[in-house]
Amino acid sequence: MYWENPSLLLLLWAVPAVAALLVRGHRLRRATARRFADPGMVERLMPAVRGARPWVKGAAVLLGLACLIVGAARPRFGVYFEKVTSRGVDLFVLLDVSRSMLAEDVAPNRLERAKSDVRDLLGKLGGDRVGLIAFAGKAVVKAPLTSDHGFFRMALDEVDVRSAPRGGTAIGDAIRKAMEAMEARRDRDQVMVLITDGEDHDSFPEEAAKSAAERGIRIFAVGLGDTGEGARIPVRDPSGALAYVKHDGREIWSRMDERLLKEIALVTGGAYVPAKTRAYDLGEIYERHLAELTRGEVQAEKRKRYREQFQLFVCLGLAFLLVDMLLPSVSRT
Repeated sequence: MYWENPSLLLLLWAVPAVAALLVRGHRLRRATARRFADPGMVERLMPAVRGARPWVKGAAVLLGLACLIVGAARPRFGVYFEKVTSRGVDLFVLLDVSRSMLAEDVAPNRLERAKSDVRDLLGKLGGDRVGLIAFAGKAVVKAPLTSDHGFFRMALDEVDVRSAPRGGTAIGDAIRKAMEAMEARRDRDQVMVLITDGEDHDSFPEEAAKSAAERGIRIFAVGLGDTGEGARIPVRDPSGALAYVKHDGREIWSRMDERLLKEIALVTGGAYVPAKTRAYDLGEIYERHLAELTRGEVQAEKRKRYREQFQLFVCLGLAFLLVDMLLPSVSRT
C-alpha cells in the first residue's frame, strides 16, 4: 500500500481526543442539568442512556472520522500495469567550454550564463531526449541522449573549462561528435543547440554543418559575447590574484564571431540567435522554433501502478456519520 499524502495520517491522533471530548461532553451536560433541576426532573428531561446505543453512536462518529482522515491521505493499493509511451525529439546541446567562455562581458561569465539558460531550456523539453557535449579543442560527450533530465542536469552542473582535454575551440569537431552519438532516425526530428562565442580553430565547421544538413539535423546557434570591443579572459595566477590571459605579452580580447554561426544555422535550416551580451531565453527559443518538431516514439514500457482507493474510505466515513445522525440517543418507546 502507498499513500499520496501520508503526513495526513498524523491526524488519526485526533480520534482518541474526540472520544475523550464526547465522554466529557456527556458528563458535563448532565452535571449542568443537575445544578438547575432536581434529580427527578433531570431523569425525565434527560433519561439515562443505557445499553449499547451510546457505544454504537460514539463508535460511528469515531470510525467515520478515522475513515475520512485515511481517505484524505489517498491510499493506493491493488496493482495494475499501464503502458506508457514517451514521444519526443532528439536534442544535443553543444556547449563551448574553451577559456574564452570565461570572459565576463556576459554576467557572471559566458559559460555560467550558458549553463543557466540550458537549465531553463530543460524545463521546456517534456519527453524529449537530450544529450550534452562539452567542447574546446576536443569534443567530449558528457551525457548521451537520455530522457532522464535529472542525470542531464547533474552532468551540466559539473561542466567547466576543464571538461574538454585540449585548449582551443573546435566547433566542427563538436558537430561531428554529436552526429556520431545521434543515431540516424526518420521518425522524429533531430536538432543541435550550439552555444558558443563563435571562435573556431580550423575544425571546418561549415563542412560539418553540411553533413548534418544531409542527415536532416537542424542546428540552432546561440552566439554569446561582445562583437565589438570584446572582453579579456580572466584567470588566477599562482598566488590567486586575478590576471588575464596573454599572448606574446599582450592581453587577449575575445570577440564573438557572428558570421560563422549564421552560416551554420543557414546551411542546416536552423536559426541563429544573436544573444551577444543581452539577456535571452532559451525556453522562448524552444517554443518559437522547436515545439512544432516531429516527435517520434522514444520508448514504450509497462509501468506498475497502484489504484486510488480513497473513494472507499470516504464513502465508509460518510456512512458511519450517517448512522450516528439517524440513530436516536434514547429509545422512543
